[in-house]
Amino acid sequence: MPDASADPFATPRVAVVGAGLTGLLAARRLQQAGVRTVVLEAADRVGGNIRTRLLDGANGHAIDVGAEAMHLAAPQVGALIDELGLRESMVTARRGTSWLATPRGLRPLPQGVGPAGPTRLRPVLSSGILGPVGLARAALEPVLAGRAIGPVGGPRIGADEDIAVGRFVRSRFGAQVVDRIVDPLLGSLHAGDVDALGLRACAPSLVPAATSGGSLVVGSRRGPHPTPGKAGTSGAAAASPAQPVMSFVSWPAGMTTIVDRLRDDPVAPADVLVGTRVVSLSRAGDSALSRYVLALAGGDTLAVDGVVLAVPARIAAELVRSLGQTATADSHADTLNETKAGGVADKLAGIQAATVATVVLGFPRAAVADVPLLRDNGLLVASKVGSLLKAATFLSSKWPHLSGFDTFWIRMSAGRAASTAVAVRDDDLLVDHLRRDLRVFTGLDAAPRAVHVERWPATMPQLTVGHVERLTRMRDELAAWPGVALAGASYDGIGLASCITSADVAARLVSGSVGAAASR
Repeated sequence: MPDASADPFATPRVAVVGAGLTGLLAARRLQQAGVRTVVLEAADRVGGNIRTRLLDGANGHAIDVGAEAMHLAAPQVGALIDELGLRESMVTARRGTSWLATPRGLRPLPQGVGPAGPTRLRPVLSSGILGPVGLARAALEPVLAGRAIGPVGGPRIGADEDIAVGRFVRSRFGAQVVDRIVDPLLGSLHAGDVDALGLRACAPSLVPAATSGGSLVVGSRRGPHPTPGKAGTSGAAAASPAQPVMSFVSWPAGMTTIVDRLRDDPVAPADVLVGTRVVSLSRAGDSALSRYVLALAGGDTLAVDGVVLAVPARIAAELVRSLGQTATADSHADTLNETKAGGVADKLAGIQAATVATVVLGFPRAAVADVPLLRDNGLLVASKVGSLLKAATFLSSKWPHLSGFDTFWIRMSAGRAASTAVAVRDDDLLVDHLRRDLRVFTGLDAAPRAVHVERWPATMPQLTVGHVERLTRMRDELAAWPGVALAGASYDGIGLASCITSADVAARLVSGSVGAAASR
């Protein structure tokens, strides 16, 4: 570990807690700003929710069992890829059909439909997804837009109000659009309940219509839209309706390519220490040269001038709580600090996260040859269908670098908020159940030659109604500790685009704070 006492009058030092994409990028930005940075990761690897495995039978190819791809609809994604010199080596997913499993059976995802719902009515009305009542109700959206019900009964939401995505879209298009389109797309993406997820956090592209009462389909191709991946939003849901069809990209070595490039950054290298758990964070004494002290598992300490907490909310909660328990010579100030830190910690602890699992199956190619659906990209399942399977991606059809081999790879996901269905099943039961679901939807009735189960406990943050306002208050209160910032999916959205923006914002805040302190 770097010597915390070496050259105490040198450039200020910052600790980034967490070595996922957000933490590694925040470290890069801090180093680029001239701030010495160390990244502390409790796990024995970097990457966080990005994880790539070399599976038996994969012909030497990597299979992503965490985040599967990045999409270029958000400009910050392409900018980072270019900055890291990874564009020439990236692989673009094939443009193929994605299917929705609905109470009316399998239907292709219509054009002009994003995670937060339709931006074009005609493809939805002709898709066969909606029944007669649903068709009639959805067609009324342009007429009823100004009468949609807000959280307090008015036609629109106020500047400081939020509403559940499901409730808002239902007020515009009716229940069938929510249950058969928004739920399998946005609900699957977040592993959440669309009637709990907040519009401002999870579908910010709908906010202008929600606040103005304007139609989502009439004139949706003109007018301003939020920037995809804006801090405080979910990047996957933030793409403007005017954006072209998203291009999903990865690399032959998998998504780990981007975190490996950040970790081994030759331009702005930071020290990255894996297997290093931070157990508490405290304010340094009044006479100390640094502002904060991190206590590490094993007894070591590290003195720093700033801290980026790029960790899930439940972990950040305990570190913020410990920050408020630092004793100084002013007992009154100590009480105020402890109360304020406790309030922030309680809000952080209140951000729940769903447990999910990824199951990857490899089948002999001959076994899938007569299954037409597997020639497409994948399927998404509405929660009301009653399936444990939430989504399936036909990797060997979707990704050119995984096609043409004797093994055909399918990736399945399961797990939703407030459900214990994944946690209570062991690996064998989980795989058996998902295979049965897959057989129902696709007709595939073959034994896999390779199986891999990856569990993600309490991984998918649930950004519920009011999240953005609560986050703003948390950050305002956390300003009592200059140079401490929150960054990552628990705060600014689960999309990788949002994580990129979150890292940029946190690094600017912390570098500015420690720079100002150093100049005094």
